[in-house]
Amino acid sequence: MAQALNSFRRVRNFLQEEYDRAFRHDHWNIGIVDAPISRFLEPERMLDIRWFPPPQPGSYYADPFGVVRGGVTEIFFEEYDFRADKGVISHVRETANGEFSSPEVEIDLRVHASYPYLVEREGRVYCIPETSHAREIALYEAADFPHRWSKIATLVPGVAGVDPTLVEHDGMLWLFASDLDDGPFSKLRIWYAPALLGPWKPHPQNPVKTDVRSARPGGTPFVIGGDLYRPAQDSSSTYGGSITVNHIVRLTTAEFREEPIATVGPLRDGPYAHGLHTLSAVGDRTLVDGKWLAFNRSEMARHLRESIEVRWPRVLLGG
Repeated sequence: MAQALNSFRRVRNFLQEEYDRAFRHDHWNIGIVDAPISRFLEPERMLDIRWFPPPQPGSYYADPFGVVRGGVTEIFFEEYDFRADKGVISHVRETANGEFSSPEVEIDLRVHASYPYLVEREGRVYCIPETSHAREIALYEAADFPHRWSKIATLVPGVAGVDPTLVEHDGMLWLFASDLDDGPFSKLRIWYAPALLGPWKPHPQNPVKTDVRSARPGGTPFVIGGDLYRPAQDSSSTYGGSITVNHIVRLTTAEFREEPIATVGPLRDGPYAHGLHTLSAVGDRTLVDGKWLAFNRSEMARHLRESIEVRWPRVLLGG
């Protein structure tokens, strides 16, 4: 009797998951908040968000990062195509009246690209996009910013780095990421170097943290009163459910410790109420992304193929 009940529950849960995977698909859009990222630490925050125009059907926008150059805000982000199952790095410019230019594709690689983390050094702008399927963390530079990007270095070879995030702290550069091959949602890894081009060394405690609620990077670290804070994704209930802001208590070449101090999102009072997984400073303002669930035919077909080939046989065999 108990065995039959367990089998029933397994099949019931599987069918619920299959329904969600077939008909409820993640879509994302980007917004900008006219307030510094530090405001998101306030428990009673009331912040207005101006959202991008909705993406074209069959695509979404996520992972926004930006820089202010000559008084102009340049925003880079992942533009994902459901039909191709692939992301590219696109760019918009905020106009003088607060509107956004049409997206232009800036980095289109043979592999999926996302999370275009921007770094300004000595008057130049660099990008460290996620290219985990290439099994590396690589550095790109624009020959004619914001256009004509090319790869100039591989910072960390042989690692499927997810959401690589760089920060300077105590005279050292620190690179945070998770690994697509080992705990992409839950295991945080760190590398450190004296300069942008390295040499980059892995932290001896890697993975320095295991926690699906607060490990995977989720935006730009920031400093308040000399203390360093790090946004991270909380995917404990759903992918990209919300952001956990961590206070980094100890960061050296031998030690790492941080404490979660705030939760941000999802943004329940707007059109994107099902998740939030990026919190990114751009000047004295903040970029965010929000998720909504909607049906997409290409995504349904992809999940159906995966289920027939992998998931259904496992359930039927009790695996």
